[in-house]
Amino acid sequence: MKCKIIHKLGCGIFFAALSLLVSPTLSAASACSALGTAPAVLELRQGVHQEFDLPVSIRRIAVGDPELVDVKLTSRNSYLLLGLASGVTNLSVWTPCSKKPRQSMLFIEGEATTALTKPISFAADALNSLPSQVQTDIRFVEVNRTKLKDMGVSIFGTGSNNKLFGSPGSASGMAIPGNVQGFPGGGVPLVGDGFNIVWGGGSKKFLGALNALENSGFAYTLSRPSLVALSGQSASFLAGGEFPVPVPSSGSDSISIEYKPYGIKLNLTPTVIDRNRIHLKVAPEVSELDFNSGIVIQGTEVPALSVRRTDTSISLADGESFVISGLINTRNASVVDKFPGLGDIPVLGALFRSTRIEREERELLMIVTPHLVNPLAVDANLPELPGESLKKYDPSAFEMLLFENGRFDRRNGLSW
Repeated sequence: MKCKIIHKLGCGIFFAALSLLVSPTLSAASACSALGTAPAVLELRQGVHQEFDLPVSIRRIAVGDPELVDVKLTSRNSYLLLGLASGVTNLSVWTPCSKKPRQSMLFIEGEATTALTKPISFAADALNSLPSQVQTDIRFVEVNRTKLKDMGVSIFGTGSNNKLFGSPGSASGMAIPGNVQGFPGGGVPLVGDGFNIVWGGGSKKFLGALNALENSGFAYTLSRPSLVALSGQSASFLAGGEFPVPVPSSGSDSISIEYKPYGIKLNLTPTVIDRNRIHLKVAPEVSELDFNSGIVIQGTEVPALSVRRTDTSISLADGESFVISGLINTRNASVVDKFPGLGDIPVLGALFRSTRIEREERELLMIVTPHLVNPLAVDANLPELPGESLKKYDPSAFEMLLFENGRFDRRNGLSW
């Protein structure tokens, strides 16, 4: 009886050991068959985690660019991917099922790209009521502030035996009004945009001039172009003109004329995503003729262009405004002219010294505001156009003398 029990126990142990040897091989084969092929493309979003599980264990894992994607093993058969920046890289995963790694391409979408390519979903009736036309208002604001201080003393004198002394420019400067005794025709320079105090003369033939000027300036420029375009379509706008530029022909003396545009230009492409998001690709530009920086081509003066432009893409809601570009430019200049040695003497050195300080500050802003618009209904009354009231404006001489204040028509345009 004991022998039978021992025999049965030994048989059980044998079959149990055999099952332990065979079952791992069978389970590994079934797991590899369930693994399937690796996905060719995996899409991730910047700043978002995504976990992947495999039916088999992971031996090794790697990404092509660790600055785009961060990978971490969370268990023996699962890993976690985190998109760090937008771009494209590859993912390699080694498993016991094959000597070659499983390869997949990773596409990481940035935050701005995701906001534009995957808009918020909305109902079909809202889509039908959504306007398909966008009015874009651009404001160019330029502020220019200047400040100038100029202070100096000019002296001029002659004596016997052909003696002469004078400050810079005094010997051949602008003649002072009238004739000063001993200085017919004058020789002391007078500034045309400042104040001049002249003293001296007589038999000693001595003249002195105090030139002083303090100036402050302020300029404000504002342009408000407005353009309506269909969603997804490009439109352009130009308010200005074209100036001729002579172009010499190669191999001959003849010239041809080309015209270059200038003024207020606007190119834009609006795309309506929903009522809370309008994607705008906008390129505004303001240019004006600058004859101070021009050139001369075969005797013809051609002006240069002073240009302020920007080109960008933004996403705004209906009626929101955004500063798409800005510039603050400051220029300071200081010039001191003095006689060596004498100009450094306290108090008396002012007679041999001239100082000029100039400062210029310029600020430039470009602001964009999109609006969803609908056309006016058929036979609707059109709004009063700018200048309509001036057609009937005919005041009498008495009204112009006593009551006219110069306000006239204060409408700023169709969109304001």
